[in-house]
Amino acid sequence: MKQIGIVGGLSWISTAEYYRLINVMVRKELGGHRSARMLVDSLDEQTFLDAQAADPSEIVSEAQIVDSVARLSGAGAEIVALSANGLHRFVPAITNRTGVNVVDIAEATASAVSQARLTSVGLLGVRRTMEGEFYRRRFEELGITVIVPDDRTRGYVHDAIIEELTLGHFTDETRTKFLEICKGLVNRGAEGVVLGCTEIPLLLDNSADLEFPLFSTTEIHCQAIVQAALGVSM
Repeated sequence: MKQIGIVGGLSWISTAEYYRLINVMVRKELGGHRSARMLVDSLDEQTFLDAQAADPSEIVSEAQIVDSVARLSGAGAEIVALSANGLHRFVPAITNRTGVNVVDIAEATASAVSQARLTSVGLLGVRRTMEGEFYRRRFEELGITVIVPDDRTRGYVHDAIIEELTLGHFTDETRTKFLEICKGLVNRGAEGVVLGCTEIPLLLDNSADLEFPLFSTTEIHCQAIVQAALGVSM
């Protein structure tokens, strides 16, 4: 089993879920008392958010993530992953500056959607996820159309993630609203919805009765991480 390195803390709520899921998957695969060999570099979320707010170019916040990957690699991590969707916009900088190839959440998710034979999906996440290219590019390479909410709804989703979900606040009101947004995306042509924020699956964990699939990027990513660490297909 290769040693896994996780850039965490953004938020620690999702990082804890990554730690849980990865260990559940390793034990399911290997049995007994087996657990993952894992290093976690847990960053201060407020420091990251302050850097974003102070510098829209994200030079400082990007450097925080690049430095974290370098620390994990230097400490012996053989498989490195970022436990937050939005951080994957920094993957090109990480690769260029550290030479580390992280387990890409967008690539793993696009592959899962393609295997499900969907040709269009809705995408929810923070603004930089919904409006950025790192997901859209992966989907379009596989012939999958991406549909996102309108600007006002994107603002609501982003604010709910930052002000509620990353703080561990999961309410029935927000859950109902997110499900309405998912259904709205399906009404616009999406065949399923990608939950492109690692906290959203925690909010919608009791939504199995929907008539369309929800893709938990957290679970998909953890499967890809464990597969890379164990060298097996899951």
